[in-house]
Amino acid sequence: MAKKAESVVVMLAILILGALIGSVIGEVIAALTPDGYVAAIFAKGISPGITPPAILDLKVLTLTLGVTMRINLASVLGIAIALLVYRRL
Repeated sequence: MAKKAESVVVMLAILILGALIGSVIGEVIAALTPDGYVAAIFAKGISPGITPPAILDLKVLTLTLGVTMRINLASVLGIAIALLVYRRL
């Protein structure tokens, strides 16, 4: 059972790393081709999340909860490549 849990953690780590690397590559492409068609394809995306963040004020403790995810074509490609790498491991 522990081996399966480690496998899931490794897969999630690889997927997050793939998304991060894909996003960075998308930002670099956007910086190299400003206002171009390629920049629009790779850098523009959607940002689903909680806007504004949820605030819980208990007068003694204030909690601010929010999550936003930025998805673009480059991050999706990074996730796909990360899945291929995970399958090869």
